[in-house]
Amino acid sequence: MAQNRTFDLSIAQTVIPLPCFFPSVSSVKTNLMPVDYVELLDAAAHPLFLASAFDIANCLPEQRSRINAVLSRSKMRGTAILMDSGNYEGFWKGELAWTPDRFHEVAKESEHHLCFCYDNQEPPNSSEAIADDVVSSVLRDQEYALGTVAPIIHGPTELLPSAARLVAEQLFPVLLAVPERALGNGINARTRTVRQLREALDDLGFYCPLHLLGTGNPLSIAVYAMAGADSFDGLEWCQTVVDHETGKLFHFQQWDLFKDQTDWGSNGALPYIQSALMHNLDFYRPFMVDLRKALMADTAEAFLRRYAPDKQASLLMNAIKGGE
Repeated sequence: MAQNRTFDLSIAQTVIPLPCFFPSVSSVKTNLMPVDYVELLDAAAHPLFLASAFDIANCLPEQRSRINAVLSRSKMRGTAILMDSGNYEGFWKGELAWTPDRFHEVAKESEHHLCFCYDNQEPPNSSEAIADDVVSSVLRDQEYALGTVAPIIHGPTELLPSAARLVAEQLFPVLLAVPERALGNGINARTRTVRQLREALDDLGFYCPLHLLGTGNPLSIAVYAMAGADSFDGLEWCQTVVDHETGKLFHFQQWDLFKDQTDWGSNGALPYIQSALMHNLDFYRPFMVDLRKALMADTAEAFLRRYAPDKQASLLMNAIKGGE
């Protein structure tokens, strides 16, 4: 039986409007140190963000103290904090010593509402085995985490819907995550996989929000949300510059072309990089509010056509509806 879509996620007395976007903080492929991003997000009073357990564990002691202070302050203020297992950073940095035990040391000390389980990026080859592996990981990690542990499903694209359903029916998770890169090749294929995941989860008898890891492109967020995804995280907010008028992303050094779109381009309050980041945050917050309103009012196609030309929008709408 299909479930009615939920537009709020309640975790530990904090309500997160859905769909939502968590700006990710990472030491990989970014300009600043993780502590700088966390402190910027805190200063901006951004309502939610994602931090990496790997980065917290591997920064200098003074920086770790500053990050933990921000996490505590932000959580107290009502900011929703999502902690990532850190396997993304561990992979790119070739850190073989990043183990569940080290992840647990951070998860039981650094404040958060939600954290993803220490995920197996070389999963088994059947839906049942994938589900068993994920469930055991979540149960193991929950013994150490201050917040609620959410599952991440890795595996071949064709197995994701059935594996996700098996995990969800055992754990009843507040959120279930899948990496965007595992959804297929190209946005149309990925959109159809999101739809299949939503259909599989909607057969459970309760609404299970779907999170996509590594999705920060505004157009992709809109399309996947229309197909049934609820939550997203990504690094685009700190790697690129967004054109507020089109939602398109540009090279970070091209912010000069869009400085006039926000006060951050003229007030001189912050250095170049931090000003550009604030410019981006000033896009994502209202963008997600407007997307939520469009989904609730059933006007999402009109919202999509604000950011995609007619031909592209028609192709995307076909994928959203399950067409080939």
